[in-house]
Amino acid sequence: MNRERLHSIVTKYMVCFLIVILATLAAFAFVYDHAYRLAQKSTYEKLQSQAEAYLQSFDTELSHVRELQSEFFSDRKLVFIIGQDMNLSDYEKRDCLLSVKERIDTVTGVSNLVTGGIVYLPKSGYKILPAAVYRMYDDDLAQMKRYVGYADDRMHFDGENFFIVKTGALKINSASLPNHVFVLQFSKAAIVRNLSVVNTSEESGAFWYDEAEDVLIEHSSGDYAGEKLVKQLIRNEDGGYESVQRLNADGKKYLVLVGGYGELGLFVHYEQEEKVMISIYRFRTVAFIVLAALTLLAVCIGIYSVYILHQPINVLLAVYGRVEHGNWKEHIKEERKDEFRHLYKGFNDMEDQIDRLINEVYVQTNLTQRAQMKQLQAQIAPHFLYNSFFVLSRRIKRGDYENAELLAKHLGGYFQYLTRNESDEMPLRREADHARSYAAIQDARFSRREEPSPLQLFTL
Repeated sequence: MNRERLHSIVTKYMVCFLIVILATLAAFAFVYDHAYRLAQKSTYEKLQSQAEAYLQSFDTELSHVRELQSEFFSDRKLVFIIGQDMNLSDYEKRDCLLSVKERIDTVTGVSNLVTGGIVYLPKSGYKILPAAVYRMYDDDLAQMKRYVGYADDRMHFDGENFFIVKTGALKINSASLPNHVFVLQFSKAAIVRNLSVVNTSEESGAFWYDEAEDVLIEHSSGDYAGEKLVKQLIRNEDGGYESVQRLNADGKKYLVLVGGYGELGLFVHYEQEEKVMISIYRFRTVAFIVLAALTLLAVCIGIYSVYILHQPINVLLAVYGRVEHGNWKEHIKEERKDEFRHLYKGFNDMEDQIDRLINEVYVQTNLTQRAQMKQLQAQIAPHFLYNSFFVLSRRIKRGDYENAELLAKHLGGYFQYLTRNESDEMPLRREADHARSYAAIQDARFSRREEPSPLQLFTL
């Protein structure tokens, strides 16, 4: 039974239907995955283009500031106030100092990132700022010496702001002081504001990370996730960072782009995946609801179609089962209006035809058997009749009138039954009487004491 169900049409139909549903789900998953990857790729490309534009602009601006800082030492008036041994009048010295001050003001005003500048002239004893010129004291000298320790042409952080230190002349030895030191200070707040230009969407952010000094400055339009993300950045086999990454911070997923190294260290731009993929998620939700509804509808239609197919097949199977047991009078009601109506009608006609053929064969066979039997009886009857009369004659000669009368009675009943004009169907009582008569006649015919000798038979 299980094997029959396994190979039934309904089972095959349901398997095909299930394959179609699974294929539809697989197609939906493929389309969604393709759309998701396409959205991810588009997001990374956007982050890349924004990062490249920002880094180019930022590097160009800083390069210009550095160039002005380097050109500052070529100012001819700066040479006159380097040392104390220069024979300058007070007016000339004042004019040179003011000229250097204006030059500093020009350099610091070229970029919004620059918050100030200081020029130390240790040999002449002056400290020049954009706002004023001051005499150097011990504290100023100590501060200058600390700045000289950072004169490596890199940007450093003092806890509040960034700065770049340049010296106008090489030191003779570690104890000697340079002729002049130019310190340019950059505003951390201004750099953070400058980072905002890349954060054009909600829940996006960008940060600079200086690995050497472990300094991170960040701007974000949403959650500040830089400190958590920088600890999870994935390195490649060469020791560098993977350019595109997908990281998790505080249960939120971020699409991260490592833009490379710049003046402030490593530049990283990120966006929260949920905000970027909101349209994809909405598409997934709507598509899932629609697909679930369509799948449910398809299942209902499939079940109904299976019922439509299975119900008439069950009717046919039930009728075939009854026909197997010899019931040829079982007809199927032809109430359907589909293809099964013609099938039912064909089955009923076939059943009627088979029943008719069976009846014809049965009747013909019965008549033939009866004719053969009657012919056999006709052939046997004269011999049977002669012998019976010989037996009756001998009993009369012996004076056995009682048995002779009984035999005559049985002979009359026997031949009366054979020569009847009634139907072939006889009551059981008459069949039993006929059998008793035939048995009595046979007993009389074949009794030894009454069996005649060949001479007697010949005489008779």
